[in-house]
Amino acid sequence: MRGMQPILDIADLAQRRQAAEATADGAALFYAFGNFCALAAKPDLPSLEAMNRLKGRPLHQVGSVTTTPERSAKVFDWDEVQLPWSALVAVMSDLQALGPIGLRGPAARHIPDHLTVTEKGVRTVQLIMPGDICPSNQLVGDVLDLIGEDVLYITSANTSSNVTGQVEAAHFEIKEIQKEFGHREDVVLIGHRNERANRRRYPRHRACSTSIVAFHEGHLVLERLGSLDALTILEVAIRHGLTLTLGEGAEIPVPERRAARPSFTPRRRRARAPRRVRVPA
Repeated sequence: MRGMQPILDIADLAQRRQAAEATADGAALFYAFGNFCALAAKPDLPSLEAMNRLKGRPLHQVGSVTTTPERSAKVFDWDEVQLPWSALVAVMSDLQALGPIGLRGPAARHIPDHLTVTEKGVRTVQLIMPGDICPSNQLVGDVLDLIGEDVLYITSANTSSNVTGQVEAAHFEIKEIQKEFGHREDVVLIGHRNERANRRRYPRHRACSTSIVAFHEGHLVLERLGSLDALTILEVAIRHGLTLTLGEGAEIPVPERRAARPSFTPRRRRARAPRRVRVPA
């Protein structure tokens, strides 16, 4: 599209590095995340405010964080965790092996306040992960290495409902994000060449925002019913000797967008030789 930011290929090492460097320089990163798309940026307060302005959110609305699988343990304050560590880590690992998931727990001290929420006296952080097989883990790792941080700010890749006046689902097609935000000079877009094939890698997940499992109250609570169904999460919890409670926010599933109708160029039909007609003698 003319006048639009190009869509980079997340499977291309050079283009992935290009996206990482742009993000490290302050660009908003719209990127393939599991079986849908997300928006990430540096974790400082000015970046959070810039992303909120971009989406049309209240300026100081709290954000979530993302990181790489090997850095994820650093996000939480394990001294404040009341569940058995081995069982909780096993649940977290199994859920991330399946695909995108959100986890909320006691925040580590290095997590900035604008990326935390205090509930019942516990300072919590919401970690959103794309799943172990997602190539965005390498992209996020590149950004973190460049900026010297352990987490990025992350949020849904869409315009806020504050602007549209209706519930907005997260995008799962990077071209639709390009239509919405690609005219801006302060964004970078990177996705899959074949998004449908990528989504088939996550058969248990809907193409929408993640489910969120909280563990800061001494037990597992499903706070949001998103892409991964409650029964699968319950099965994972039971497998490791834990239980799962449904929170109020899990009563209604998060919305899911319809796929955009693909545009196509009609095929040119080959000219066929005329049929021979037998003429009776």
